[in-house]
Amino acid sequence: KNSSRDAHITTCAALGMPNAETSPSRKLAEEVLAPPWGAFGRSITLGLVSSFARLVLTVLNKTEIINQDRLINAIENRQHSSGVLTVCNHTSMFDDPGVLSIIMPWSWFWMDPVQHHVRWSLCAKEVCFKNELLRQFFLSGKTLPVERGKAGVHQPVVSLAAMALASGQWVHVFPEGRINYDGKLGPLRWGCGKLVCEARQVSGGKDPVVLPFYHSNMGSVLPLSGKGFSMGHEVEVRVGEPLKLDDLTCRCDSPNLADQQEAWRLITERVRTALQDLERQSPPNPDQSASAPTKGGPPPS
Repeated sequence: KNSSRDAHITTCAALGMPNAETSPSRKLAEEVLAPPWGAFGRSITLGLVSSFARLVLTVLNKTEIINQDRLINAIENRQHSSGVLTVCNHTSMFDDPGVLSIIMPWSWFWMDPVQHHVRWSLCAKEVCFKNELLRQFFLSGKTLPVERGKAGVHQPVVSLAAMALASGQWVHVFPEGRINYDGKLGPLRWGCGKLVCEARQVSGGKDPVVLPFYHSNMGSVLPLSGKGFSMGHEVEVRVGEPLKLDDLTCRCDSPNLADQQEAWRLITERVRTALQDLERQSPPNPDQSASAPTKGGPPPS
């Protein structure tokens, strides 16, 4: 029992967690960072899920990835104290793991316990963590639980994701916070801006790399109105340039919360502009809004 506790503390320290064991973020870290099925279980979970995703998107369907080297270079060359934050549009329940499984080498999933090249993602607690088996499965797949309607961007899991960024890891978010079934980029939430600012604060002033990408036609692969996956479609993923944010992130250092929140907003607006530019260069997504739920779509990110 003590050795397990020590392992948790080591993990927390590696992410720059506060020393106080009563810290909400530290308590959450002890619950969600360590893979419940061990390193081997994480490797198998990531490997099998990515294998299925690649089958769907490269065998049953065709996928073109434009500027993939930008993502691979960002992940392989990230610094120990400055991670990578990727952001993209959200049009289907299969965006993650689907798109996230084909934009990087397959070997990364099987070797993640050694290389740490696979992203951390966020998913609604009531969707991905509604029973113990799902909880263990998604934690093994490097997914963190978000609680909808509880503190918004101020909940501890956002700080935990920021600490992962500050320790040099890769975090992926869907900044719209929901699936937009009309296929168009929707309003972005400030969470991505807060992640950037908080990661900078934790790392002592080093900004994470923020890399946008945009995908098209995932709504055809897993249509909302269908009963499962569809075949014969062409998916496109377009990776953008890393965003220049240093003129905005300097505002993150202000002791005034209002100034910090303005920095979150401005960073989020720049992310939105980058995603809109990629959207204009990409094929349109199918409009499934007629079949969409009346109150948004899971999961928030």
